[in-house]
Amino acid sequence: MKKNIYIYLILIILPFLILLPYTLQYLEVGNDFELYYFTYKKYIFELLRLGQLPFWSPVEASGTSLIFNPLTQYIYLPSWLFYFFCFLIGDLTKYYFLIYTIFAISIFNLGLFFYFRTLGVDYKIALTTIFITGLSLKITELLRFPNAIHCFAWFPWILYGINLAVLESNFKKSFIVIFFACLMLLTAGYPYYIFYAFILFSFYFVFLLITPVKKKIFNQYSLNIISNKLFFIRCAIPSFLALLIVSPWLFKISQLISITYGRNNPDLNFSLHVSSNIYDQIGSWIYPPFSFAEGWFYFGSTGVLIVIVSSIYSFIFNNKSYPLKYFSYFLIFLIIFSYQLSNPVNSIIFPTLWKNLDFIQNLRHWVRFNIILTPIISIVLAYSIKEFIDTIIVNVNKKEKIIHLLIISFVIIFSIQLYFIFYSTYPSLYWETWQLKRINFSEGKLPIILSFIAGLYKNFIYPIFFLISLVVLVSILKFNFLKKNTNIFLYIVSILTFSELFFLTNIQWAIPFGHYDKGFKELNLKPNYNMLNENALLDLRLAFKNNSVSHEKSGNDLYEGNTYYRNNKKFNINHINNWGNDKHVRLFKKYFNPNGKLKNNLDQKTINDINKFFGLNKNSKRIFYSQFLKHISITEFLKDSYESEIKDNFSYEIIDYNGDKLIIEIQSQNYGWVSFIDTWDHNWKVLVNNKPSKIMKLFDAYKSVEVMPGFSRIEFVYKPFNFNFSKN
Repeated sequence: MKKNIYIYLILIILPFLILLPYTLQYLEVGNDFELYYFTYKKYIFELLRLGQLPFWSPVEASGTSLIFNPLTQYIYLPSWLFYFFCFLIGDLTKYYFLIYTIFAISIFNLGLFFYFRTLGVDYKIALTTIFITGLSLKITELLRFPNAIHCFAWFPWILYGINLAVLESNFKKSFIVIFFACLMLLTAGYPYYIFYAFILFSFYFVFLLITPVKKKIFNQYSLNIISNKLFFIRCAIPSFLALLIVSPWLFKISQLISITYGRNNPDLNFSLHVSSNIYDQIGSWIYPPFSFAEGWFYFGSTGVLIVIVSSIYSFIFNNKSYPLKYFSYFLIFLIIFSYQLSNPVNSIIFPTLWKNLDFIQNLRHWVRFNIILTPIISIVLAYSIKEFIDTIIVNVNKKEKIIHLLIISFVIIFSIQLYFIFYSTYPSLYWETWQLKRINFSEGKLPIILSFIAGLYKNFIYPIFFLISLVVLVSILKFNFLKKNTNIFLYIVSILTFSELFFLTNIQWAIPFGHYDKGFKELNLKPNYNMLNENALLDLRLAFKNNSVSHEKSGNDLYEGNTYYRNNKKFNINHINNWGNDKHVRLFKKYFNPNGKLKNNLDQKTINDINKFFGLNKNSKRIFYSQFLKHISITEFLKDSYESEIKDNFSYEIIDYNGDKLIIEIQSQNYGWVSFIDTWDHNWKVLVNNKPSKIMKLFDAYKSVEVMPGFSRIEFVYKPFNFNFSKN
């Protein structure tokens, strides 16, 4: 028991050691990490500290849902444990959020270890394999997507639960593991991986339905294996129950998606964006510069050689290594199938699936589908290491065969790598756009020797490490200097993999710690714009009364993400790519470029009207009164509003505002419409003089309500789950 506790602690701490430059705050994660994810955590936390539970975000895209936005992880339990932890500390920073993100790998490690143990994998081999898996490029590539890595963290737990369900004595345990892991998977906030997981677990379930496979894999428990019918029931009930519990939230997400720009109108070209190809697939195994970081899963040269050689050896020479054979067959099947989805452009089955499965029409970047290979590669690696060790110790007379396989495998891989380096004209644009820039930056910052080594990661480091791995593995086999000390072999494999991958696994989406803080200081903005805001609600109300913006304060050419904090707490009417209310985004795109700058072909009158309507000038305004609601242009609406407000002597006073609720009191001398320039969705309700009224839409995007002559008290309120709205 004491040994197990130490193992669990090692598994939890391991990711923080692998990612030591992040743990010690030399690096932080760039790309989508801050503007897509951290800003939501910060916004919610700051309002929570003041006793408000926010459901709606008015700070981006002229308003969008928080609770039904998957990026916020709103009902994910570890997310709320993270808020509680930060509440005890007294702050929520990017660094704490990074620790929370890395901890997802700790969850993954524990699940993978328990999964290995149900398959009878020795704990030392399990620890070594988990260490290598943690260094593999796919795991740490997900740091930029905290939701994705937390979603993926529960994959091995469900595999563990499925294994438990096979065995007669583990009903309660399997139920709890599958139910809880599915609950976490469904709420972690990354819909892509929910579908990917369903595919993986369905195939794995069918894999275990095959009686010879099941008996050989669970050989040590062969007397406790249950029938396939009972196995199905044990897997189906907890997973269905988890889905049933989460279904109201998932339904509301689908409602939001139905009015979301870029996701509510099926377009095959949208789903074909960032597709894999044969170069990407080969690169993911042996040459990362030719693979998309979106989908790569490189496990290092040593691991690749061991997997290839041990698998081939078991197929040809070892009739008893059934688990390795069966899992290798399963992996080969998954590779073939995943290529059909990760490469939708050339896929045989993808067009048919796309036409018949509506929910996948909102998904893109199918190159990411390769994530399903990672846990299966890991188990194949574990069995391959065991096979290699058994050969070292037992099959002395067959070592020459292993050596020959090693050399042949190396020659083939080495030849392909040299072709890629010297002869191929394939343009690796993704690598050049993202990863190569980071290597070039590192070269300029590191000492001469380290700079030279960093430069090798552009190309030559991979054949070099394959050569080193070949020499080391052949030497171990040839000279038999390890004898029966398998621990040293495991250490050697771990050290070789660490030496090859540590730099690349840390650099792939890294930026220097505090990079953006320094950049904003140069722009004469507050350098600590991510400091804890003690007056979050007051700032929100001030932002409501002040002008909005349409682009990032730094004036970047491209806009991506929630820039509320970077813009000194200004509402931004721009939108995250393929997100935001569809009608608002279409109206926005009519007048603005993607970076939020006005288009050049607009006259001054139109510009003035746009600034007034969206509250972009100093005299910002978010409440308008008009005689009519149906208008064809902003200019026509503002003309109606200006004339109606004067003619009907319209006036209003803001009584309360907190993002989720706006209460105003108005006076008008005629019937008319009061419009609130904040986007509509299905969960907004309105009371007029304490009575429910119907919300109409201005430009089919913004909230409007009809008022009678005289005094009216209007309350717009966001009610996520209140289907029968009333005052109470």
